[in-house]
Amino acid sequence: MYATDDHLTRAGEELGEPDALYRVSPGWFQTKLAIGLGLVVLGVAGNWWWWVQGPGNMNFFFTHLLFWPPMVGIGLLVHMFLQRRLYVLIYPTGLLRLRRGEVDSFPWAEVREVRIKTQRTDSPVVERDANGTPVASWLPIEAPDIQVWTAWLTIVRADGATAHMGPVLTDFERLTQTIQCKTFPRLWADVWGRFRAGEMVSFGSLEINLLGMHQAGKVLRWAELKEVAIAQGKLSVKQTGRWLPWGELKDINDVPNPHILLTLIIEAQALATQLAALPDDPGPEDE
Repeated sequence: MYATDDHLTRAGEELGEPDALYRVSPGWFQTKLAIGLGLVVLGVAGNWWWWVQGPGNMNFFFTHLLFWPPMVGIGLLVHMFLQRRLYVLIYPTGLLRLRRGEVDSFPWAEVREVRIKTQRTDSPVVERDANGTPVASWLPIEAPDIQVWTAWLTIVRADGATAHMGPVLTDFERLTQTIQCKTFPRLWADVWGRFRAGEMVSFGSLEINLLGMHQAGKVLRWAELKEVAIAQGKLSVKQTGRWLPWGELKDINDVPNPHILLTLIIEAQALATQLAALPDDPGPEDE
């Protein structure tokens, strides 16, 4: 029995049964291990034949065909090695990570940042109460079949401690949804309060206030915002009437709390529309 398994048993005894447990599935691990090793062997054999027995010239197509299989295989093996014997336990008060004998706790109240990496995702799913107030929000993140390093989620505690989780974990999509929803209430209350007070709210180099979105000295007013999308791992902001993206394309993993950011954009646009629909103040009548 590994040390992590001992900690898993102890966690259950001291904290009770978790709401959810995520781990690396043995069957999945063995399957991906076979795929990774197969790609490496295939790549090495193909390169040996091409450069030693075959033509050996720098054909663009075949060079790429020979290069990518071993690189993908190595990347898969490295990611699996880093995530081996990883357990993530979800409790009402926080997350517990067990990894190769290490135990780290991340109370939801102490999580300051959620960062994600994904190639593409839909708009945030926002849950609201009876009054229409957002109470939870998350960005759907799909688990890739082979290139598992292209998707992950990291949480950062107030003291700087981090927990990194990848799609080698079972039900990765559900795990990322749970973490985003659990961290939403406290993070949202702070951001929405500062936004309504007229303060500038920062998400890396992208800033937001009642006027609109700000980046590198440029301002995009809410009435001019067409859409915000995540594609090819980039956060893209589009302006009405323009073909090219507004501002600098940002890697989505460089944007802290993207589930909060995109929800704030939705709410800010709705608020701006409501304010624009209000009748102008006619002022005091002339006597």
